[in-house]
Amino acid sequence: MTVLDRLLGTWDLTMHHADLAEPVTGRHRYERVLDGAWVQLGWTYDRPDFPDATVLLSEEGYHYFDVRGEQRTFDLEAADDAWTLVRIDEDFSQRSSSRFEGDDRVETVGERSYDGGATWEPDYTLTLRRSVARSDG
Repeated sequence: MTVLDRLLGTWDLTMHHADLAEPVTGRHRYERVLDGAWVQLGWTYDRPDFPDATVLLSEEGYHYFDVRGEQRTFDLEAADDAWTLVRIDEDFSQRSSSRFEGDDRVETVGERSYDGGATWEPDYTLTLRRSVARSDG
């Protein structure tokens, strides 16, 4: 079973963003699509000022699309219980590290850079807690 398969199901999320005092909550839903070739992540936030999004994941890439029309592609490196995402851009780069803490919790730390990845600053922390068991569909 790959790390992507371990993500299948529905998760409640709590994010602490560097620019906000209060936490942001929402949900992630991971499912296999296109005959299992991709994992699709759909997420919603409980704040209207945070963009809902869809992501297509493979073992090598993370392709992000949100309601603002934003599109971003990240390199993805996955292990059995962890993964990293990296996107280097001249104006706004992002990277994150995620790790399973047991079967039903994921902890993520994200960073951002405004100088092509020369320097990094905290962006967010994210906790996912599984709310609906994974399905193999």
